[in-house]
Amino acid sequence: MLDCIEVAAGVVKNAGGRILICCRKGPMDGLWEFPGGKREKGETFQQTLERELMEELELSVEADETLGSVLSNDGRSIWLVFVSARPRGSDAFVLHDHSQAAWVLPQDLPQYRFCPADQRFLDSYLPTLLQ
Repeated sequence: MLDCIEVAAGVVKNAGGRILICCRKGPMDGLWEFPGGKREKGETFQQTLERELMEELELSVEADETLGSVLSNDGRSIWLVFVSARPRGSDAFVLHDHSQAAWVLPQDLPQYRFCPADQRFLDSYLPTLLQ
């Protein structure tokens, strides 16, 4: 996509069935998101997610399938591609770029205020997470 920032966002589910969400600092401070980051040239979205979660959370994950995507035009075009993943081994993390993070049961996700693009994905995908 021309002039569009491509972002991998992880729907990371641990062995207990909980989903990892992170609270932003800076722009959109205090809103929650699915963790991830910008895709670098030559990377798949799965590779991007694995790299970004190691950099931002020191969390090693195995990325799997693409679950969906959202195009956000909040001042700039951002294409978020949501990828399923699971921790490799431990699900412990270390915060580097977020104010907080939590492993949350899928049915509790609606209690959090998400960034607009993440919320759009969640609105369409939540029924699948609850299965």
